[in-house]
Amino acid sequence: MIELSLIHALPEPPWQALDLKAARAQLASLATLPAQLAANQVGQWLAQWLRAALAPAERLALLQTLQAPVSALAARLESGAARQELSCTPEARAGLHSARQLLRQWHEQCKLLAQAFSAQEASRFASSRPRQEALQLALASGYDLLALHARSYAPLYKGFWRDCHHLYAHALSQGWEGRQAGSGTAAPGLSYRRLMLLGLTASNRLEPAKIALLLQWLEQHAGLLRVEQLDQPLGDEGALAFRADVDRPARFCAELDLDGDGVWWRLDAGRLLQRMDELGRQRQRQGLDDSHEAWLLARLRQEWSAPRRRRHVRLRRLSVETVELVSLLPRCWRLAAGAPADGELEPCHLQISNLSASGLLLQGESLQQPLRAGEVVMLRRRGFGWQLGLVRWVSFGGEDMQTECGIEFIGKRPQAVEVAAVTSHASGGFEPALRMQAERHFRLSGILVLPGRLYQAMRPFLLRGADGESRVRAVRLLQQTAHYQFVEIKIDEALPAEAPA
Repeated sequence: MIELSLIHALPEPPWQALDLKAARAQLASLATLPAQLAANQVGQWLAQWLRAALAPAERLALLQTLQAPVSALAARLESGAARQELSCTPEARAGLHSARQLLRQWHEQCKLLAQAFSAQEASRFASSRPRQEALQLALASGYDLLALHARSYAPLYKGFWRDCHHLYAHALSQGWEGRQAGSGTAAPGLSYRRLMLLGLTASNRLEPAKIALLLQWLEQHAGLLRVEQLDQPLGDEGALAFRADVDRPARFCAELDLDGDGVWWRLDAGRLLQRMDELGRQRQRQGLDDSHEAWLLARLRQEWSAPRRRRHVRLRRLSVETVELVSLLPRCWRLAAGAPADGELEPCHLQISNLSASGLLLQGESLQQPLRAGEVVMLRRRGFGWQLGLVRWVSFGGEDMQTECGIEFIGKRPQAVEVAAVTSHASGGFEPALRMQAERHFRLSGILVLPGRLYQAMRPFLLRGADGESRVRAVRLLQQTAHYQFVEIKIDEALPAEAPA
C-alpha cells in the first residue's frame, strides 16, 4: 500500500450504491450560484461523499465526474480574484484561499482512492486500468493544486511533496510511469515531471504573465526531464537531487548521504536546456522579440542548471522594527519630488522580519500600497532617509493571509526626473522617471527607472530634473520587470536653460 500523509480514511464495506446521475444534476445546479457559495456547497458534498462507503470503482467514476466541474469552479474563484490587487484586497485573497481549499479536498480524495487501490490484491484476470486511472488523477490533481498555489503566491502545506514522491515511486514500481490509461489525464510520469520542475522554480519571484508562460512551457516540454535513481556519489559539479522520504522538492546538492535509509533521486534537465537553446535560436532566426519569454527562459536555465547562492548573510530581527513603504512608480515619483502627503502617499507600515546588506523581508498588511513581484517601492526605516527598492517576491500565506515580501535595495536618495526619448520623429512628451546613483551592483554610472519599454541600445533621451535639462544616452539595460526598466545612462551634454520670456 502507498504510504501517504492523509488525515482521513475511506469507509470499509459493505458498499453503498452510487447515484451518479443525481451527482451530475447536483453539480449542474451550481452554474447559477455565486462562485463562493458554489465552492462552499461543493466542499460539503465532497465531505459527504468521503464518508459514503463506495466501492473503489464507483468512487473512481465519481471523482472523474467531479474533475471538470471542480476545476471550472476553482477557475471562477481565481478569475474573480485576478481583477483585484491581492496585497490590497483581503476579499481576493480569501477567494483564492477557497479555490486552494477546494482543489486540496479534491486532491486528498484522489490520493485516498489511489491508496485504496494499491492496498487491494491484484487479481490475475482483473484489469489494471482503474488503478492506473486513480494514480493518474492523484498526480494530475497534485499538479493542478501546485499550479494554483504558484499563481496565487501561496506556500504549500506539509506532506505534499512526500506524497507526490511516493505516488510516483508506486507508478514506477508498477510500470505505469509513461502509460496513459484514458480519461484525458496526463500519464503519472508526465504529471510528476511538471510537479518537479514547478517545484524547482521560484514562481513567487515572477509576475502573473510570466507564471502563465511558465505553466504553458511546462505543459509542452516537461516530458524532456529525466528522473533517475542514484546509487553512487555525485561528481564535483553536484546535481539537482531529492530523497523520496523527505517532504520537499529537488534542490541542488553538492554531495549525498548514501549511507542512510532514504533513496536518492536525481533530475537531469539537459534535454530541457537544449530545447531552450533551440527555441532561442529559432526566435532569433524569425526575428521575434518576445522579451517576456526570452527573460523567462534565461531565468529557468539558471534555476534548472545551477544553484542559487545567497550573496549576503541575513540577520533575523529579534526586536520589533517597522518600515514605512510606498509603492508604484507614480507615487514614488511624487514622494521623491516632495509632493504633499495625501491618501496615495500615506505609507503602510510593515514589520521587518530579517535584514541583509542587499535587502529585507517584510510582513504585515499593505491595504493601500500594492505589492507584487517586480514592483518598485520607496521605503524608510526609522532614522534613515527614503531609498528605492524592488519587490523580488511575494507570498500570501498563513491563516490570516497577510502579505510577506522580499525587497531588494536598489539605491538611496532617488531623484524625481522627467525623460523623453529622442527619435527621428517629433520628440514625444516627457514621462516621470526616477534617477539615482547605484548602491550595489549597478556602480558604473547613473541609473534611470523607466516605465514601460523605452530602452534601446545607445538611445538618446532628454532628461529634465531639478538641476536642469541634459541629453543622456542609454548604455545598458540592467534589469527589466513586467512594468519597468532599469537603465544605465551616460550624460552626453547639459543643455542651456531657456531664457526667461
